[in-house]
Amino acid sequence: MAYLSAQGQITANICAMTTDLLQIVIYHKTGRQTFPLVNGICWTVGRVPNNAIAIDDLYISRHHAALIKVDPEIYLADLGSRNGSFINGRRVIMPTTLHNGDRLRLGNTEMDIIIPPCRKKLSTANDETVPIMHPILTPSEERVFWQVVQGFTNKEIGRRLQISPRTVQTHLSSIMTKLTLENRSQIVRFAFEHQFQLQGVPNLRRTG
Repeated sequence: MAYLSAQGQITANICAMTTDLLQIVIYHKTGRQTFPLVNGICWTVGRVPNNAIAIDDLYISRHHAALIKVDPEIYLADLGSRNGSFINGRRVIMPTTLHNGDRLRLGNTEMDIIIPPCRKKLSTANDETVPIMHPILTPSEERVFWQVVQGFTNKEIGRRLQISPRTVQTHLSSIMTKLTLENRSQIVRFAFEHQFQLQGVPNLRRTG
């Protein structure tokens, strides 16, 4: 059984009936449930209730994966789950762009992502209005941070942000030092787990 926690619960019944909202459809043995992805840019999926979407599936980790919206795209990222996250049968290693109708599998649970064709592009890769992840990161570091979260290499980030790969690596090293992280995978997990919780504390961690 799955249920929507605080996010979107009040509007779930109305929004699930529309076709112009980003939605996820979760399939169970007894039927299916549709949840609108509204009021935020990141939704964690896992077995415990403090996820945005909690699913009663023993093969799903406590904090299994996350959906993150960086307009005009939405990505699926695995949060180091035990059994992995899959898109159309392929395992997700780095944050991966989702397309309308993609079939996701987490544990023994399958779900479809519904992306309305009318969604408008609200920002660009170089847009400085990307979400502020942490107050101790500089604006340049924040931009690099979110490019890493989207799965781009140093060379690709340099081309997208019009800086050299060496400068990208300098920012990346500073980010990991400030946030006490060791690699790209930890950066991805950190972003999805903490972007709505940080209060100026750089070393908050959560397991699972």
